[in-house]
Amino acid sequence: MDASHEAALGLHQLEGYLYQEANRREAHRKARDFAWDLPGLTTDQRLMIEEAYARDQVENARQVTRHVAERIQQIETRYAARHRRFTREAAIAMAVVTLGLIGLCIAVILGSAAGAA
Repeated sequence: MDASHEAALGLHQLEGYLYQEANRREAHRKARDFAWDLPGLTTDQRLMIEEAYARDQVENARQVTRHVAERIQQIETRYAARHRRFTREAAIAMAVVTLGLIGLCIAVILGSAAGAA
């Protein structure tokens, strides 16, 4: 693995970590706002609700991310199949056109040779 590939991989991993941490912090902020607006709870109860709510938010984000990644994979698979089919059909069309032109050239050459004789 060359250095530029390693650097790109490291950057990708760092970006993923930072995204995950930002998502986790946002989930905790939302959970804190939610829990502290509930009247009549003790501090421990609010903290328990905050932790449970934050855990749910993080899990929901994880599931959405997983779903998006699976959907992207499905679309990439379909695109690759379409691309292979298009490439194959284009190659066949080019072969037919090339063979037709070769046949036409041979016919013109033979016709010119027959006319000259």
